[in-house]
Amino acid sequence: MKSLKKMMIATLAMVLSVAMLSGCGSDTANEGGEPTAAPANRLEEILQRGVLIMATSPDYAPAEFINPNATGDDQYVGADIELGKYIAEQLGVEFELKTMEFAMVLSSVQLGDADIAISGFGWKPDREESFELSIGYNQDGESSCQGLMVKTDKLNEYKTLADFSGKSIVAQPGSLQEGYVNEQIENPKLTLVADLGLAVEMLKNDNVEAFACSCAQMEAYANANPEIAKSTVEFDTSEADLHDGNVVAVKKGETEFIEKVNEILTEVNESGKYEVWYEEAKELAATLGLEFED
Repeated sequence: MKSLKKMMIATLAMVLSVAMLSGCGSDTANEGGEPTAAPANRLEEILQRGVLIMATSPDYAPAEFINPNATGDDQYVGADIELGKYIAEQLGVEFELKTMEFAMVLSSVQLGDADIAISGFGWKPDREESFELSIGYNQDGESSCQGLMVKTDKLNEYKTLADFSGKSIVAQPGSLQEGYVNEQIENPKLTLVADLGLAVEMLKNDNVEAFACSCAQMEAYANANPEIAKSTVEFDTSEADLHDGNVVAVKKGETEFIEKVNEILTEVNESGKYEVWYEEAKELAATLGLEFED
């Protein structure tokens, strides 16, 4: 009798164990009860997750910046933000934004913390080696013009890149401008700061002699700060100009994902959507004191 009881208890325990295992396995099943296969690549992972995670540095108006009159996710605005939202919409998933310092944006994709990096990136050889880069968007944008900003009363002192030799220059780490300063100016005293607003203040307060930035950004900063101005000196961007406009970055090897992004960008370029977002962002930036030239 005791052995029969033991057998019944053992059988009941086995049934419960199977039931519990079946319950645990239900998390990986789809609505029809069939197990969901592990994603083969990042694109499949995004579609299964139902969310596209974008990384950006919101200090580069009108591409990405902060609207202090809004709160939460609504405070992050700009043409690149709209592009990220549009890519998510075309993929049929929700949109999630992660903001961080510019130098960390690409790293977040490399580490898998974000799916896609959109932050006013221009093409660079080392970026192409380390990431899958998209076709260009914003093809008539500021990425094609890069130069140096100085104090207004010293504009006449700077006529060529050679005039900046040995000068103290501030730029954003990981930016196109950092590379241009190191490659095209002899013995620069380069200071790197993550916040472009801080770079402007450093120039205004004579902590540095020049600020390396895109031409469109310099025009906006000059409009808001008459004591600083865009010099006539510009960097040679001929290599980058072969890769029209800005680029989107995803993790190296995620070719299916970048192909889908390129498909969406092709439609964006042909329809002129980005130009519309850009103009709207410029109008908003103007209300915040950043006026860009037409």
